[in-house]
Amino acid sequence: IFDAERNEYIVESFIGRGSFGDVYSIRKKSTNEIFALKTLSTPFVDEITLKSFANEGKLAQEISHPNVIQYYYFHDGISYKDLPMYIIMEYADGGTLEKRIKEKINNKSFYSNEEISAIFSQLIDGMKAINDKLVHRDIKPDNILIHQNNFKISDFGLSKIVTQATRTSTFKGFGCLHYLAPEGWKLDKNTIQMDIYSMGIVFYELASLSFPYKINKGDLDDWKNIHLFQAPENVDKINLNLSPILSRLIMKMLEKDTSRRPKNWEEILTLLKKDKLPAAENTEVINSILSRRNEREQKATIERLEQEKRHKETIEFKNLVLHQYHKDIISPIKEFIDDINSKSDGQKINFHIDVNSFLNTIEYGYNKIRIELAPILEENFFREVKLKDYNQVITRKELRMPKINKKKVLAWGFIKANDKRGFNILLIDNPESIYGNWLLLFNKHSAIVIPKDNRPEPFPFEFNEIEDEINHLNAMHIYVTQQSNLDLNKVKEFLSNYF
Repeated sequence: IFDAERNEYIVESFIGRGSFGDVYSIRKKSTNEIFALKTLSTPFVDEITLKSFANEGKLAQEISHPNVIQYYYFHDGISYKDLPMYIIMEYADGGTLEKRIKEKINNKSFYSNEEISAIFSQLIDGMKAINDKLVHRDIKPDNILIHQNNFKISDFGLSKIVTQATRTSTFKGFGCLHYLAPEGWKLDKNTIQMDIYSMGIVFYELASLSFPYKINKGDLDDWKNIHLFQAPENVDKINLNLSPILSRLIMKMLEKDTSRRPKNWEEILTLLKKDKLPAAENTEVINSILSRRNEREQKATIERLEQEKRHKETIEFKNLVLHQYHKDIISPIKEFIDDINSKSDGQKINFHIDVNSFLNTIEYGYNKIRIELAPILEENFFREVKLKDYNQVITRKELRMPKINKKKVLAWGFIKANDKRGFNILLIDNPESIYGNWLLLFNKHSAIVIPKDNRPEPFPFEFNEIEDEINHLNAMHIYVTQQSNLDLNKVKEFLSNYF
């Protein structure tokens, strides 16, 4: 193969497979110097891989730094027509950081604080040089090479120019799931802080010889959730000899919220320099204080992420219920009303629908019908429970989620006319589906009890009474309730009385 000046190189041996191609060692004939060659592994590659490879070849040549692999020449597949696309770059004889970490794990020996600090310094310097021009977007131990004990960052296939690093750029790529920052999962703007987060995971692995997150199945949703909501264990709880300053540096880099994460490498370098200050007389006491601060910070982070996760789950649950409500209840009623209006030349029935709301109304003359639903949220069902303990009555709060026939109620509400007639609609959990099953409750007064109210029949239970009343559905009670699976004919029959 050849470079831009037509210097000849001999391909000597296969080294391994990179992110977007195979890597070989090559020798420059005129000087016998060893370089590395990266080329696509097959001519039958997809368009994204081609773009990624070309992206790496063009952008990486702009960066020159001792802690970044030097890229010398990119062949676009045109200059030498008989040769494929390839990149000539600096050769690293020490393998990858991933390999070094595995060796440390096998030997069960942590890096010393001094070694960790020295490696961090090199990688920070390399990232500063990269991020002056590019957002790397694929930082991981396998993309960090070692040459004569110098750590060098490589693989720029997913990089974007800093000034153009938005998700709307024409080139799109997805970094390694293990190291992808939360904003990457949200498809937010690609910034230097994405690389800081990814390198934070690398730093965590260097310091603890373990990955910061625990994961079960490892599918796409699992990886997304751990990066959005799981807080890693404090790294100095794994490596007990780790400096609390280094531990704090790593945990700050792993903050999910970009407003809490360092904004640039200068901030990280400032933190790192604190670890290199001369030891004080009270070093042990100071380290103890810093460790306790780290613990408090981590506890606050865990609580915050749990709240964010619950909020996200609540929104997703509401949206799921809202979708089923409009699909199964509102849409069929709308079709029914539209059909009536299309065939009638008289007064039209007005159905006021808000697709984002659980409240919808029907109006015809003086008649008004409310169709309303409320999702059942855990936060609303903590109840005070009295318990006997050694002849003392104690009160505590317990979660008491509503159930019917031993199945959870996901939502409840009613269809109710302005004359107070109507019935309840409930969404009941179906363990075999992400969706629930609808249940209708038609309520009347019991014939054996003098009614306490004069509601016309059938009537719906109101929101403030339904929680208690569903506990009496199959018992002797002041009300008698007829239960029915969703029957749209019954719904239409009821509505017909008001048109």
